[in-house]
Amino acid sequence: TSVVEGINNTIKVIKRRAYGYRDEEYFFLKIRAAFPGNPR
Repeated sequence: TSVVEGINNTIKVIKRRAYGYRDEEYFFLKIRAAFPGNPR
């Protein structure tokens, strides 16, 4: 669906910008911050 494609695209953009992040935990925090309405 278009919603899932939008989420995947947002994660890919964050992943591209994540080059140089010190650890994976910070990367996952950035992903969670991008989707504040999703409690997972």
